[in-house]
Amino acid sequence: ILNYGFDPFGNALEQKIETFDSDGKLLDTQLIKNVGFNSRGIPKERTVKTFDDKGKPIDIQVTNILKMDAKGNVVDQLIENYDGAGKLLGKTEVKNKDFNRRGVPALTERKNFDDKGALIDRQLVRNLKVDSRGYVLEQVIENFDDAGKLLDKQEVVNLELDSRGNPKKTERKNFDDAGVLIDRQVTTNSKMDSQGNVLKQSIENFDAEGALIDTQEVTNSGFNSRGNPSKTERKNFDSK
Repeated sequence: ILNYGFDPFGNALEQKIETFDSDGKLLDTQLIKNVGFNSRGIPKERTVKTFDDKGKPIDIQVTNILKMDAKGNVVDQLIENYDGAGKLLGKTEVKNKDFNRRGVPALTERKNFDDKGALIDRQLVRNLKVDSRGYVLEQVIENFDDAGKLLDKQEVVNLELDSRGNPKKTERKNFDDAGVLIDRQVTTNSKMDSQGNVLKQSIENFDAEGALIDTQEVTNSGFNSRGNPSKTERKNFDSK
């Protein structure tokens, strides 16, 4: 990570982040420009340009903070996504409400729009329980279509969180639009790197009655700056 220029409070105005794999091969590069930091060191505008290992532009993301509360928590923000040539792909409006003392919102509403400004879908995330560090232990996620009709709902429980807030185990229950349980998934992260990327994990899938359907063992490597692995090996096992 290279920082170019700082404001009077020590916040980096421009950054260059290069991500390499374990063999020293460049995976991607990000150029970041920050403008107008608040008291918590959050920039009012942040532009991230991502390039592949050959220096070819992949995409651009611009995040604008539209409103903050008196404590510096982000209330409203707009995220614009562009392709490598600068063509708008879509926008996301994010609204946060009812912050706790750690700055974690009880409710987050996310609206996704296409490049023409038409609403695609909407998501509500309710954080029901957080630990003393502010990490989310329990939450409910509701997904709606562009007309406001509920599509599905997930109840998520995170267990054994590390110092970065990464859970060792996550249980997710999936419900349909009528609130009927569809299935349940338990993910156990057995190994993570220093950035919190999951290197090894097991995923157990259960039906609505609790019977094991199958198990997957996943190994990831070569993470880029966005936390996406360049290689994933997945082994599938049946209930037997």
